[in-house]
Parts: sequence; structure tokens; C-alpha cells
Amino acid sequence: MLGRYFRRYWIPMLAGVGFGIAAVLVPLALGGDSTGRTPCPGHVGLVVAGGTDVSAGAERQALVRKWNTLHQDDPDLQARIVEISSLADLQRTQLAAASEARSCDYDVLTLDAPWTAEFAEKKAIVPFPLPHGWDPDFLPELRQSVTWHRTVYALPFNADVGLLYYWNDARRQPPVGLPDLLGQAAEAANGHGFPAGYSVQLADYEGGTVNALELIWGFGGDVVHDDQIVIDRYATQVRSALAAVHTNLPPQGAGVDRTVGDATEASSIQAFEGRQVAFMRNWPYAFRVLAADPRMRAGGRLRFGVSPLPGPSVLGGQNLAISAHSRKQEQARRLIEFLTDHDAQSELFVCGGFAPTRESAYQAPRPCLGSSPSEQSIGQADLTQLAAQIRQAIATARPRPVAPAYQEFSEVFRRCFRAAALQSADVDYAAFARLLRSAYSGKPLRTDPPRPCG
Repeated sequence: MLGRYFRRYWIPMLAGVGFGIAAVLVPLALGGDSTGRTPCPGHVGLVVAGGTDVSAGAERQALVRKWNTLHQDDPDLQARIVEISSLADLQRTQLAAASEARSCDYDVLTLDAPWTAEFAEKKAIVPFPLPHGWDPDFLPELRQSVTWHRTVYALPFNADVGLLYYWNDARRQPPVGLPDLLGQAAEAANGHGFPAGYSVQLADYEGGTVNALELIWGFGGDVVHDDQIVIDRYATQVRSALAAVHTNLPPQGAGVDRTVGDATEASSIQAFEGRQVAFMRNWPYAFRVLAADPRMRAGGRLRFGVSPLPGPSVLGGQNLAISAHSRKQEQARRLIEFLTDHDAQSELFVCGGFAPTRESAYQAPRPCLGSSPSEQSIGQADLTQLAAQIRQAIATARPRPVAPAYQEFSEVFRRCFRAAALQSADVDYAAFARLLRSAYSGKPLRTDPPRPCG
């Protein structure tokens, strides 16, 4: 998942650092191969490497504590989560550095969905053992993100999908398409007392890439299709998406929040809570954050609603993979299976706000036991409605491009989109497509002087 409160946009250049160069960023305990026969120096138990736990109540940590209680008599099975970075882009760089250095410090890697192909290609993770085959209870839409060259390398830890959040007094009807949503957002800003209509996140980080893709898809365009760069074929639709952002920004309009170029998920939530915007694009975890806020209720009922986006969303999420350099790969497999089983997925949803990866976890969710008084107001009806909206959104969501060089592609794509949408930079679509093709192949072109759009 993209970070909640600590994710920032000022370090994205670190994410492009290669597996080798980035190794200086992480303190590493080196040693030997991954045969499992030699202990890892100073390494006790199982270590899960990942980003900041953004769930309400740190539910991932709670699940690991439950695992440890079940295995309290076996020190080798005692697990802990190491939050190596609150920034998704920097998290990837540090995990890549550890893998390049053949570090045995981490047994389980928490990977954003687009990274699995890269880490599999680099042999930083091992194929995941499936003695009984793929579990059909996992959402079928998630299988692509854990598979590389027809081999499963991970199990899905949580799904993620973009949702539309709206104040009930701002939405006149469910929007039919992204242009209609932007029209309603402009109306809300002009006639309902909201300073701005719609909050999306176009800061210079991975969330900016996600939102840019969704904007282009929402206007009928595309960027990558069947593993080919096609943005130049959809120049008309991309221009429409860029114009929709630019013309809705002050001073031309107020349909889009003026802070869009700096916006992250956390800042969008804050703007929405403060009624600075009428509509917001965000991930499922935002529902629990909002529903636990007393300002978001009136007479016991929610003052906001949630629905799928009025166009395709990016299908996100995180996967759990076994490090190729772990000395405890069998134990790591058992821990991953525990963290992704039905009970764990149900708990992560109702208590933490994560979108489940199993079909069964969407059926009749029950309120979280042991919630705080404010969270206890999130009842079964709220959870059931949220589960239905998430599942509906996942059914029409689209994955980001699957490629080992995804990170390079993401940076090049985002740099141009931001320049064109926020600064009205001219786009040479043929040249831009060449830049994207080079980045997608892992050999990004450089221009002198630098030109974001070719």
C-alpha cells in the first residue's frame, strides 16, 4: 500500500538507483549462500522486511504477535517486522540493496505489486512452494502480480484499489465517467461552499503515477497495452486528461484541489476531513480513518459515502515473498501462509482497513473485537457496504505494467505527466513514447538539456 502519514515526494530519485549502487543505503549482515545450512550471523528468528504499517491499530504487528504466541516454544519461529522505510520508493531501493549484497538479514520481503517481477527477474526471491496448487480462494485478479514467467513467486498480502470518497451533501448522483465526476466537483466548489472539488494525488512519488494512469484511463486513453508502449496512439485522450487537470486548477477553475501537485494520500484525507474538498480519490484504508473521526458522523450515520471510481482504478497491493538469501526459507513459507490465510485476511480488513486478498474475507465481515470506542462505531453494515464497494472496484481495476524495469518507466512517465498537467509543458507524443520504451526496457534515455516529455 502507498504510505499513509509519512510518505513524501521529495526522495523519488532514490527509487531509480540500481540494485548494485543502492547497496550503500542499508546496513547489511553478509554471509554465504541461501542453502539454509549455515546460520545467518546475529540473526534470530524470522524477519519480515516492509514499509510502515498504516493500518489502524498496527494490525500487521498484531498478527505477528499472534503467530509468536502460537510458536512461543520455538525461538527459530519467533518473527518480527522491520519497517525499513515509510517511503515506498525508498523501501524498494533498500530491499534491492540488501538483495544485491546477498544479505541474509531478511527472510520475508513485503513487495508492492509492481516489484515482484523485478525481484523475481533478479533472483532476489524464490518461487513460492505450492504443493497443492494455487488456492482458488485468492482473488483471481491478484494472480498476475505474484507471477513472473508463469511461476508464482509470492502470496498476496493485501489488495488495494482506488475508491471515490464523497461528502453526502456534495454528490447529486453517482458520476457516469470521469468527466462527469469532474463536472460535479466543479459544481460543488462553485455552489456548495467547498474551496475545491476533487482531491487526487499527483506529487512526485509512486502515488502520482497511479493517479496519472487512472486519469488517462478515465478519458479512454492508455499507456501500455500487451507489453507495448502505446501512449502515442492515444494522444487525443491523453491531451483531454491533461487539460482536465489544468483547466480545473485555479485561476481557471476550482474543480481540482490547488495542492494536487504536492498531494499524497495523507494530505488528501486531511483536506477531505476538513471539508476543503467535496470528493477524494484514495485507497480503502482511508475509510477506517474517516469513519473513526467523530466529525464524519451525524446522528450515528456517516456523513460521507464511498464507491468505485467512475473509471478503471489501478489494482495495487502488496505481496509476501521468500528472500533468496534467507537461511530459513521453510519457516518463512509457513509464516507467509499464516499471514495470508482466511482468518488473517479477515482480521486485517475489519481491524486494519486493508483490502482482503481472499474471496471468503469479503463475506459477512464482523466488526473488529477490541477496537477503540470510536472504531466500534464502524458496524457490520458499514463493513459490508465497504467490502462490496472494494470487490466491485477490484473487478474492473487494471494492474500497472508488469516489467522488471517498472520503476524506471514509472519515473519517466510521471515526470512528463506532471510537467504537462501542472505546468502546461508541451508534449511531443512520439518523442515521449520513445522515452517510455527505453525506460520500459531498462535503458532509459537521457536528453541534454533534460526534457521531461522528450
